[in-house]
Amino acid sequence: MSDQNPRQTSSIPFSPEDMARRRRRSIALALVLGGLVIFFFVVTLVKTGPAILNRPL
Repeated sequence: MSDQNPRQTSSIPFSPEDMARRRRRSIALALVLGGLVIFFFVVTLVKTGPAILNRPL
């Protein structure tokens, strides 16, 4: 039997192109998630309608 772990990955450093790609992907994902949050917030406000402003504080 071999002592090597098949799940063990080599420690190859990322190239600058890989890091730039990862950063762009992270930014895109953050924008999509932020857009979903805003979308759900707006849908919630639209569903409650103008009654949201006439509630007792």
